[in-house]
Amino acid sequence: MGTFAKDTGAIVNELGNVKTTNFGPRQNGFNVLNVPDELYQNPTQFWNEYNKPWLDNAISRNDIIIMATKPEFQVGSLYRTNSVGKLELSGFGKEYNYLRKNGYRFDSATNQMIKK
Repeated sequence: MGTFAKDTGAIVNELGNVKTTNFGPRQNGFNVLNVPDELYQNPTQFWNEYNKPWLDNAISRNDIIIMATKPEFQVGSLYRTNSVGKLELSGFGKEYNYLRKNGYRFDSATNQMIKK
């Protein structure tokens, strides 16, 4: 999990940019959220319909979340500058906070989010 522009975009491309809405477990593999582009309408809709359900599935399985981006309290990680120049939580920041609220902690030694 991480910021698309900085890290996860390269991972998605390396995996073949396979788009799917299958949020189930991957035997001997890992999940990356990468749904078809036409399903994205706006950030709120995407969070409610795709991002949150994807995280909820991982949380329910007690998945270990490998972090492609280090969660830092700065622009380019947990924050971004929006179209009017204001600082706001990035999509990655929302994911990080959601995992924290659901019992996960960041282990900097392994760069993973692990359920307590």
